[in-house]
Amino acid sequence: MNRADKARTHFSVGEVARRAGVTVRTLHHYDHIGLVCPSARSEAGYRLYSAPDMERLLAVQSLKRLGLGLEAIAASLVGGGPSPQALLAGQMAEVSRVLNEARALKDKLQFLQEAMAEQGATPTHLLDGIRLLETHQLFLPEGGVRQLLGRWRRARPRWQLIADALEQCRAEGQSVETAQVQLLAQRWMHVAMQVFGGRLRLVLDWARMHKEAPETALHAGLEPVLMAYLDRAIAVRLAALRRHLSTEELLRLDGSTGPEWEAFAAQGERLLARGILPRSKAARALKARYQELALRTMGQDTALAAKLAAAYAAEPVLTLGHFVSPQLRAYLHAVSA
Repeated sequence: MNRADKARTHFSVGEVARRAGVTVRTLHHYDHIGLVCPSARSEAGYRLYSAPDMERLLAVQSLKRLGLGLEAIAASLVGGGPSPQALLAGQMAEVSRVLNEARALKDKLQFLQEAMAEQGATPTHLLDGIRLLETHQLFLPEGGVRQLLGRWRRARPRWQLIADALEQCRAEGQSVETAQVQLLAQRWMHVAMQVFGGRLRLVLDWARMHKEAPETALHAGLEPVLMAYLDRAIAVRLAALRRHLSTEELLRLDGSTGPEWEAFAAQGERLLARGILPRSKAARALKARYQELALRTMGQDTALAAKLAAAYAAEPVLTLGHFVSPQLRAYLHAVSA
């Protein structure tokens, strides 16, 4: 209120509505529910608002702009409701909920917008886009579908070469149990684990989605027939691992260390090629690096590391598909402590 308003004694309903920027109907409603009531009447019987009434109305408007409901505002003004701290905390929680819902909706709309653009679709294909979105949501975390797809597409330079090599193996009729296919499958899993933050459960859900809903594979830039071939190759590895490790133990493995294993294997192969003896300082450093990397992959769980080592010893298919070749494993075994 300005100085002139404060000098006034009373205001008509119309004046109050105009000065406060509300409708007369709103003022009548506030009066009806006892939130802001005119405290006087003119000689003709018209309702009049006093300066304190106007101050109360302005307080109501300020609280409304914070998103509070009329009931909460009324309780706050009379002092019989929750404390100001509790009131603000509750409102913050509600605002966070609304923002999360808005972000999730925006994410869905952007997914559909991008899907339509990629497929060159017209608005008549919107239902196809919605079905594609709903299929993704059946398998992947709520609210993260578009982000996961984006990360996968950005990783295309890494997985496309593997996909091309796998397609050549498939076209040649190679068994999924061959060393070449198993190594490619392992490299694929390493890329997938990197993209999805080392979460094996998410990688497996991603693969299952492509298997059960081939349209999602196409949407991710993958041919369903190739994914079926890759799925069989990975299933061979998982079956071998499950003969020694529980599902819970498998899920604890950190697959994001794949690139480090690849670099380690390349370093070890260079030592082999140069004929560096196992008793050398370089060989001992290599073995120390192997032990450190293996334990980190197992989440520092020595018992799990021992079980995985036993699995690799008992399952030849696992060594076929690992960056550390049987020759390098034998070399590391011969390295003195």
